[in-house]
Formats: sequence, structure tokens, C-alpha cells
Amino acid sequence: MESKRITKKKILKYLLIIGVVVLVYVIFYSPTLKMPISWAAAWVGIEAEPSYIPFEYSKSYMTTSSCGKRCDKLKLHYISKKEELVITATDYVSWYDDPKWDKKNKIKGTKYFYQEKNGKQYLDWEEEKEELELTVEYKGENKLAKSEIVKIANSIKAEGKLLN
Repeated sequence: MESKRITKKKILKYLLIIGVVVLVYVIFYSPTLKMPISWAAAWVGIEAEPSYIPFEYSKSYMTTSSCGKRCDKLKLHYISKKEELVITATDYVSWYDDPKWDKKNKIKGTKYFYQEKNGKQYLDWEEEKEELELTVEYKGENKLAKSEIVKIANSIKAEGKLLN
């Protein structure tokens, strides 16, 4: 009888530990929790909300994930029935030889790099002062003009947590 109680206590203890580990993973390392966009600054210390969105959206939320020590990835989602806009801001800066930084993708006279792949349009750039890398990703029935995507990017006032 005594050994069964100890076994039940051990099992409960292990289940609790596993539950805590899974909860920590879900909260900090996977983008499964959908939270209000207004929580971005408090949750990850990064703000990248656009003031211009070229369509009416019915749903918006943010997701976050960790990309290592002192590194976070914030995604802001704006969704309508026919279009989706995702703004990604991260304090992880990718390698200079990443294909998205290819000189042929750069829009002349701007700091933006434009690509189309898999039916989506991407606009990438760095905010050196804030130590952030940003991406605008658009998917819709009709493509947006590059100037329209640049207008979205210009409306974003990115702020990050500087690690001095």
C-alpha cells in the first residue's frame, strides 16, 4: 500500500514537470499562442505595427517565438477573406549572403529588398539604429504594386530593445 502511494506521487511529480516544460516551450519557443497586437512591446520588447494597411482586415493578432538568448521573433498578422499581411520583426539579423539580400532584389533608391516566391510578395530591410530585421509578407488574390508594399513598410515605426 505504501509503495503505491510513492509511485503515484512520483508519477504526479513527473507529469507536473513535463507539463511545466511543455508550457514553457509553448509560451516562449513556439508561435502557437495568438495574442493581441498591443501586447508586443510588453511581451517581447519589439514594436513594428504599420499605420497603413491597404485593405480592410477582419482579424489581427501577434505571435512570438524565441530564436535564442536575447533574440525574439515577432509576427503581426492582419487577415481578411482574400488577403493576408504579415509583418515580421526580429532582433536576429541574417547572414549577408542570405538570398533575400541579393543586390538584384534591391529597389533602387531605397533600403528595401523585394522578392516574390510561392505566391507571396516579400519586402525585407534592416533598421540598423534599432538593431532589427523586418519583413513585410503579402498574400492575396491580386498582387500589390511594389510602391504599395513600400508604402506599408514606410508606415512602420520599428522599435526594439537595444542590447548595449
